[in-house]
Amino acid sequence: MTALMRVGQIEHNSLIYGPYSRTVVWTKGCDLACKGCWNKDLWPSVGGEIIEVKSIVDKAIDSGDEGITILGGEPLQQASSTLALIMNAQQRGLGVFLYTGYELKELDGDGLRCYQSSDIVVAGRYVEDQRDTNLRWRGSTNQIVEFKTDRYKEFEFSEGNEIQITIDEDGSLTILGYPDEALLQELLDRELSADAKGRIGPSSQPFSE
Repeated sequence: MTALMRVGQIEHNSLIYGPYSRTVVWTKGCDLACKGCWNKDLWPSVGGEIIEVKSIVDKAIDSGDEGITILGGEPLQQASSTLALIMNAQQRGLGVFLYTGYELKELDGDGLRCYQSSDIVVAGRYVEDQRDTNLRWRGSTNQIVEFKTDRYKEFEFSEGNEIQITIDEDGSLTILGYPDEALLQELLDRELSADAKGRIGPSSQPFSE
């Protein structure tokens, strides 16, 4: 049976969502509704694109990425599809980094298997009152990072905010990560296009017109 996943966006060759070069998959659908979430457009479980899991892995390999990072949305609200993606990626030699708003004690079934099978997990709700832009890979201090396997035992983890900025040939701007307000506004003040909603990249902070 072909495994399918509803996806909001995919980016290849990202250097900020985990160790080394990664394919990043933003899933669609999340009802956790964390206050201050920067990805509210990914909350609806409709829209986006339905993609075969195998093709996501194929393109990650073709892009030369070391691994995949799965976030959203909430990947564990598509637990069976997320588990299929994790298994396919690992069977073909890719590392797996999973983001989830759930804590381990909340999980069972395929959601628990996703958590246990990943090489790295960031877990916990985003809490706006605990936001800290000096954290690596997380948005708030309550969220935890777990290295679940030895795959990245040589990777030196240290705290620090990372931002990836891409300017396409047509002048469009994509920001991945968690820029502070001053940097974001400086970029937006330049003569570069942004989408109609003002969200200029997954996990980028929205701005007010």
